[in-house]
Amino acid sequence: MLARLFGQWAVPTAEPGTVLCVGLHLQDMAAWPDCCRPFTTVCEQRAARRFAQVADAARHLAGRALARRMLHAQTGQSMVDDFARNPHGKPFCPLTTAEFSISHSGDMVWVAVCRSAPVGIDVEKMHPLPDAAELTGQLHPQERQALLALPETELETAFYRCWTRKEALLKAVGTGLSTPLQNFCVRIDQQDDNWVLLAPTLATGQWTCRDLAVADGYQCSVAAQVPRLRIEVHHV
Repeated sequence: MLARLFGQWAVPTAEPGTVLCVGLHLQDMAAWPDCCRPFTTVCEQRAARRFAQVADAARHLAGRALARRMLHAQTGQSMVDDFARNPHGKPFCPLTTAEFSISHSGDMVWVAVCRSAPVGIDVEKMHPLPDAAELTGQLHPQERQALLALPETELETAFYRCWTRKEALLKAVGTGLSTPLQNFCVRIDQQDDNWVLLAPTLATGQWTCRDLAVADGYQCSVAAQVPRLRIEVHHV
């Protein structure tokens, strides 16, 4: 999306029982900070100015602007204040019970909103990982074993697939990396849903989870702490 069109875009809304996922493909990266100003706070704009790279500032502001526009569409309320944060840093909006999650990488920004359950989304632009085999040591033993059994040509993509699935779960739980990655387990194969094998502590039970096909060279996953939710995806 061109930055100048962001304020004119008609934002979709999430029905009960739905996880709404919206992704922005940031074109004209340098124009995004100014175009996000009406939908971001002074504090967020100040934080963006501290980034050395314009792209980092654009992603930071676009994620928060997109979340605010989506939450406004849900509630009809003006979202003019800074988001609150839980003890582990997960943002939330005290004005609504709708849950949201923000992720960005490369030129993609994704936000998931759900009125029915805590939700997490993670997107990663895939870069070469010459140490992918070594990095599997951070994961659950079952994940590590499955990854190391793959041909070398498949290891990198499968590692990113595993990583985004785990990050989506942690974002939904709201604990981030304070929960050790070895303590829960996902499948690493290409089936794009129902990939939770062992949920993080305190988040047991059935989940709605799916990988999203967002763009070549990216992996993206979303998870919500309630089973059988509908997942609605919009690319903008």
